[in-house]
Amino acid sequence: MLWLYKTKNWIIAHKNWLVLLVMFIVSYLLGKKSNQNYLEMANLAKGQYKKDNEAIVREQRMKETRDRRAKKKSDDVKKSLEEEKERRLRLIKETMSNPDEVFEDIGIKKK
Repeated sequence: MLWLYKTKNWIIAHKNWLVLLVMFIVSYLLGKKSNQNYLEMANLAKGQYKKDNEAIVREQRMKETRDRRAKKKSDDVKKSLEEEKERRLRLIKETMSNPDEVFEDIGIKKK
């Protein structure tokens, strides 16, 4: 029974320290819960960032392949147009006649 009186007297003498100790324990436990929520939110944000980053990289790759295909098509079209131009120029040169020949064909003779 003596230890009960000693404990009571010690609690009365050190009540400020006990209150502080209880407050620290309560704030630690409440803060731990809050920090856990912040950690979960940070992990969710990190996961979302990774998903967004992967989507951006995938879109960039798709754009590069689309650009390469468009460049190849434009080069093919340019090449075919150049060939058509050359073919038509050769055709014009082959069919090009001298004006004197044209006049002779319609019956007019040069003097």
